[in-house]
Amino acid sequence: MKKKILALAMASAMALSLLAGCGSGNDTNTNSTGSNGGTASGAQYDKVTLRLSCNGTDLGNDTRTAKLFAEKIEEKSGGLVTVDVFPNDQLASGNMSKGLELLADGTVDIDIHSTSIIANLDNRMMVSTLPWIFADYQEAEDAFFGEGGEFLSSVLAEKGITYLGAVHNGFKAMTNSKHPIQDPDDLKGLKIRVPGGDFFSAFYTAFGASPQAMSWSEVFTALQQGTIDGHDNSLGTINSGNVQEVQKYISISNHVYEAFTWMANSNNFNKLNADTQALIRECVEEACKEMNQTLIAEEADLKTKFAEENGCEIYEFTDEDVAEFTAVVQPVIDEYKEIYGADACAAFGIE
Repeated sequence: MKKKILALAMASAMALSLLAGCGSGNDTNTNSTGSNGGTASGAQYDKVTLRLSCNGTDLGNDTRTAKLFAEKIEEKSGGLVTVDVFPNDQLASGNMSKGLELLADGTVDIDIHSTSIIANLDNRMMVSTLPWIFADYQEAEDAFFGEGGEFLSSVLAEKGITYLGAVHNGFKAMTNSKHPIQDPDDLKGLKIRVPGGDFFSAFYTAFGASPQAMSWSEVFTALQQGTIDGHDNSLGTINSGNVQEVQKYISISNHVYEAFTWMANSNNFNKLNADTQALIRECVEEACKEMNQTLIAEEADLKTKFAEENGCEIYEFTDEDVAEFTAVVQPVIDEYKEIYGADACAAFGIE
């Protein structure tokens, strides 16, 4: 399902405080991307401050990678390219859909959101979230910096957006406050938060659960108050949102992989000179791949933390569990493979 992203009318006060320019013209050129753009005499890179928006908290994979990127590009550009990082979708008051609107209208230069959120731009991009399609993290990384990334780039280009790369959000675990989830029947009747999108709703409905679409900024309170029973997310995101404090049961199902996708507003990006564009791409890839290794190493420690410090009961799916769950949801998988299309499936190695 495609959602039309409407341009967000920004209040004049925000416009005055946030909008200034980065260009590749001359020293005095000013436009919508940052501060006093243009390439200084003899400089290789544009002198520019980029606005980067992401959804996570300071502990989130996306925010941590954004800050690493900011450090790298400032150092490599000799201080010419700097980045202001805005976590928690703060420029959009916590609303993820509005965060995408800010990218689409050029209010922000670079945006990081998860696969399920960017799929609001084009539903075909949800193909990479089909259950159990990646064997491990390396396979997922290779896809997003390979043929899968090329597919995303072509789709986003139609929306005036430039694909830059992706960092692991992670393989998802299922959490809830009622009982362990070890077989398909354990999901029956549970109110499970989903980030939106028809597929996630269909996935949980197939198991007899009640999916509840909800913005990430609302999830902790809803779990704490019992408005919903559970949700799914990567271990890193569970930790960054302190979900383990209000959810006793965590089943490491690895049923869905999600990436945090890096995107730039194409109009703003194309105003930069070729060297600056290439440096942005280089630093995004370096930051993402470095953080990917860090996140993989951290997951084992998070399992221990959740069990020992938070008293959570951890259950890890076996191959037999995966086969049993897949059998239940296979008709949904087949339906959505048709919806996403052969090209999308082929790009991510889905038969």
